[in-house]
Amino acid sequence: MRIITLGTLLGSLALVHAGATQAGSWDFTPRVSVSQTYTDNVNLAPRSEDKESDSVSQLNTGFSLQRSGGRTDLSLGYNLQSLAYWQDDGRNTVYHQFAGDSTTTLIRETLFLDASATYGQRLLDGRDGFAGDNIVTSERADVARYSVSPYWRQGFGSFATGEVRYTWDKVDYQSGDITRNNSENQRIQATLNSGPRFTTVGWGLSYSWDESTYDDGTDVTLESLEALVRLNLSSQFSVYAAGGQERNDYNRAVGNAEPDDTFWRAGFTWLPGPRTSLDAFYGERFFGDTYGLTFSHRFRHATWRVGYSESITSLSRIEFVPIGFIVVGDELLLVLDPQLVPDAYIAKRLDVSVSGQRSRLSWGLAATREERFYQTDRGDQEIHSFNANLGWQVAPRTQATLSSRWQRSDYDLDSRKDDLWNLGIGLNRTLGPSTSASLQYRYQERDSNQDGFDYQENRVTATLSKTF
Repeated sequence: MRIITLGTLLGSLALVHAGATQAGSWDFTPRVSVSQTYTDNVNLAPRSEDKESDSVSQLNTGFSLQRSGGRTDLSLGYNLQSLAYWQDDGRNTVYHQFAGDSTTTLIRETLFLDASATYGQRLLDGRDGFAGDNIVTSERADVARYSVSPYWRQGFGSFATGEVRYTWDKVDYQSGDITRNNSENQRIQATLNSGPRFTTVGWGLSYSWDESTYDDGTDVTLESLEALVRLNLSSQFSVYAAGGQERNDYNRAVGNAEPDDTFWRAGFTWLPGPRTSLDAFYGERFFGDTYGLTFSHRFRHATWRVGYSESITSLSRIEFVPIGFIVVGDELLLVLDPQLVPDAYIAKRLDVSVSGQRSRLSWGLAATREERFYQTDRGDQEIHSFNANLGWQVAPRTQATLSSRWQRSDYDLDSRKDDLWNLGIGLNRTLGPSTSASLQYRYQERDSNQDGFDYQENRVTATLSKTF
């Protein structure tokens, strides 16, 4: 049985207390779901003779709590997941999952406080499978994260607007070999941007200081100061130039670039209409030429997005990596997978996605290519992924879903190359105003260039859910 950390409990109590101190409306919703799953490879064994099939009963009980009005907006949810394995009751376990966040106005229009706390599970190795459940017996760890962030906003008439934010957060792994990567992070961010007085020429100043401390004694500090000038050639098109100084301090291998240097970038922003935006730049940083691109275009029934970025990233936080889309009611929601960053690295990432809805059909496609250049002796890593999701409202209360995901990982650290993919088909039925049922089939497979890492799994799950 997993036990929620004291820090997470204190964080959640702080969230509730922040909301309770102000008058406002509360919305408390209990919920329960019962599932039965059959899997033909619960231990994800690479060889058919080692596979173990099992039927797993799952009970999820929890609640959501929301509050709005007054000076505090609060949202939190808790789930108790109980798993019972029919063939091997030694696998029986209970998991806690919690997420909450709040925003409180301390001084109206000037001083604010954000707070958040989460608790859940993640695979120790992201190459073991896709996140989404705890049924298979891959190695995983409970992880807690809590954060407090006060910030101050100030307007200086028509001359400028400014914001200063301080953030403290902690990531705490409760089990497994990654507990040494527990971290505490402090961050200061300050911006000062020109106000409406500046119509043709705008400007901005920004400062960022980020320090992370880890249980293994490793420290990472990332600091930068940037000044930007923008020339508005029209209401739709502008060009800009920016430059500054960055001072970074982290462990790095011999031969890697000194991370203290000046930098610059120059680019443009184009807004040809309310549905289209494009921002692109070219520049230089301590690791060489650097590029950036953000593009979006909204059609009548779909939206395209393209993004490319290059950045230096530390292991201080969990990265929430987009893994695809799910259909919830009439909404198409992006699913994020929390992954531990194991070192300071330079990331070059390209994202392309399209999502939309027309009549009874909704869909989403997303592709990602990321290169990670680690700054110590871990080598480099390449990750490619593609996700496709389709939802079809076959009847007023019935929806069919089809989803697929593929990921290729090539990691120099262990010379391992993996192809991981899955396919899911589901049918969801609303039985009443607060009751629903679903039937899901999923197939997943991993192919590896190293022995012992291949596996295949077929799974069928039936679920009955109710809110109160």
